[in-house]
Amino acid sequence: MAVSGIGSSCDYAYGSTYAACASRNNEAVKAAEGKKTASVQEGHAKKSEAGSTAEYYSYLKKSYECVRNGSVAISGAYLKECAKNPEKAKELEENLSFFKESYESGLKSAQANARAIGARVVSHSESWSIDSKGNIAMTASTTVTSESGGKGWKELLKERREKLKEKLAAKRKREEQLAIQRLRRKKEKEVLQVEALRSKKQRAVRLDLKV
Repeated sequence: MAVSGIGSSCDYAYGSTYAACASRNNEAVKAAEGKKTASVQEGHAKKSEAGSTAEYYSYLKKSYECVRNGSVAISGAYLKECAKNPEKAKELEENLSFFKESYESGLKSAQANARAIGARVVSHSESWSIDSKGNIAMTASTTVTSESGGKGWKELLKERREKLKEKLAAKRKREEQLAIQRLRRKKEKEVLQVEALRSKKQRAVRLDLKV
């Protein structure tokens, strides 16, 4: 006859020793406690890792304005890697250090393009998105206005093209006029040469007659 213990996985028959059953129960308890301990340790490790990542991001925000003002968005996975890998952290921070130079270069280029079409830059922004591999995707946005009034890019570009056409037409006209003047001077020179030769021949004929 077998007797089952309530709340226990141990079944034993009359005549068996209780010690064997107790031993199996102890091993089960130890295994459960071991799993619980491992789970707690894993939880502490994750918490510690999350803490170090948060601390590193806090450091970046304090050190780099582009991170602080949200101009640069960094993937959480890449940020985690950088928090525990000095080489990757160095690469990330070198890129962040370049943001200001990149922004200023983009702004100067936008201002030059705006001036070329008779406009001025009202606002210019640049943002970066860094993915889990550390690749950077850059987006720039520029708003311009015409010095002569509110005009859109298409209208300004149309005006610019028309002005360029006018300049080219004026240049061609000047070149044509210069070509005509050169041709006229050449003909005048040829006429003078012919007249000089004719005069010379006439003098020679008169001398022959006198002789």
